Amino acid sequence: MKKLTRRTTIKAAAASALAAPMIIRPYAAYAQRAERLVYWHLPMFTPLADQAAQDLFDEYLKLAGVKPEEAAFITVNNADLIPKLSAGLETGSPPDAARLYESYVQLYRAQGHMMDVTDMVEDMKGEEGGLFESSLRAVAKDGSYWGVPFAINPWPMHARNDLLTEAGLAYPATWDEFIETCKAMQQPPFYGFGMDLGLTADATDNIMQLLWCYGGYTTDDDGNVAFDNPGNVEGFKVINRMYNEDKIIPKGVVGNADTAWNNKAYQSGQVAFINNPTSVYAYLLDKDPEMAANTGLYSVPAGPAGSVNQIDTWSTGIFKQAPEPELVRGWVAYLMNPENYSKMLLQTNGRFVPVYPKQFDDEWWTSRPEYKDFRKIAETGVPVSYKGAPSAASGEVLAIHIIPAAVQSMIIDGVSAEDAVAAAHVKIKDVYERLGDG
Repeated sequence: MKKLTRRTTIKAAAASALAAPMIIRPYAAYAQRAERLVYWHLPMFTPLADQAAQDLFDEYLKLAGVKPEEAAFITVNNADLIPKLSAGLETGSPPDAARLYESYVQLYRAQGHMMDVTDMVEDMKGEEGGLFESSLRAVAKDGSYWGVPFAINPWPMHARNDLLTEAGLAYPATWDEFIETCKAMQQPPFYGFGMDLGLTADATDNIMQLLWCYGGYTTDDDGNVAFDNPGNVEGFKVINRMYNEDKIIPKGVVGNADTAWNNKAYQSGQVAFINNPTSVYAYLLDKDPEMAANTGLYSVPAGPAGSVNQIDTWSTGIFKQAPEPELVRGWVAYLMNPENYSKMLLQTNGRFVPVYPKQFDDEWWTSRPEYKDFRKIAETGVPVSYKGAPSAASGEVLAIHIIPAAVQSMIIDGVSAEDAVAAAHVKIKDVYERLGDG
C-alpha cells in the first residue's frame, strides 16, 4: 500500500490508499498520551448510526496500519462537549478531531485552534453533485475552510397528528393559530408547546426561529449587530404571551440546562409540539414506532414575515494540536467518503440531512413523504446567526446564552420586551466588537 502524502484527500481515503507509517509531528501533549489518534464522537440518537461510525473508525485503523490500542474513539455527551474541550484546550490536550455544532468551528478558529482543511472541503465539493452551499457557511472564513461539513440539521416542528385529529384541528398555519391550537389541546400537566427557554443552545434556536417569523434577526445584511429591532421586540412579546398569559409552555423549562429536555418531553408524551431537529423523530422510529406514526414534521407556523425555517450545520473540526495531522485528516476523509458516509448517515433514520445533495436521490429519502421538504429546507434554511453567517462571535453568543437569558428577564423578572431586547443587543454587540469577527 502507498504511504500517505502530506495532502490526504477524500479520493485517496476512498481508494484505501492509507498505510503506516504516518508522518509523526511531536507535540508536548502527545508525549503524555499513548494514542496516535483520538476522536471524540457525539451520539447520533440512534445506536445503529453510532455503531456504524465506530465500525468505520475501526476499518480506517486497519487501513492505516494503526493498532487498536493506539487510537481512541471516545463518546462524549453533547452537554459535556464544550466544558471538556475547554479543559483540553487549556491544558494543550484536546482530541485530534471532534464533531462541532454550528459556529463553534469559528469560535475555536478565532482562538487559533482549528486546522485549515480547505483542500479536504474542495475535494468534497468535487464529488458528483457537490455540497449544499448552506453547509459551507459554518466553516468558511476569508476564502478558507476551517472544518469539514458533516451534516445539516433542519428544525421542523414535531406535532402530535393523532391529537390534532382527535380535536378536529389541522396543523396551524400561523403562530396566532398555533397558540389557540395549543390551548385547545392541552390539559396540564400535558402542555401544548415544549419550547426550550432554559439557558441552553437549543433555547437560542427555538427563540430565534420564532423571532424570524416576526421580522427579527441578530445582524443586518452587512454583518453588523442589529438585535434591537421591531421584529425581535414583537417576537419577545409573543413568547411572553405564550408563557405567562396563555400558559402553553411548561413553567419548569426556565430552570432547564439539558439540551435534550424538549426531546424527552415530546418522546414521553408531555407536550403536543416541539421545534427540534429530527433526532426526536429518529428516536421514535427506533424506540416507539407507534408514536412515530402519530408524529408529523412541519415547517414552523408563519408570522408577519412568513415561515422562516432554521438549519444548522454540524462539522468535524480538526485541531492544530493533533500530533499526526495526516492520520487524523485521513480518518475524517474516510468518514466523509460518500459511500461510507451514506451508509452511516442513513442509520440515523433522518436525524441528519446529508451535506451531499446527490444523496437525496437515494430511495431511503424518496420513499418517505415525511421528508419531502427537507432538501428544500437544506437549500434555503438560515442559521441561528441570521442574517449573518456563523462566526466566532455568534458562537460565543450561543455559548453564553445571551438571548435566552434576555427572554428569562422578561418572563420571570417582568422586564419589558423592549428593554430585554435592548439589553441583549448591547451584550451581543460587545461580543462582536471584542472578537472583531462579525
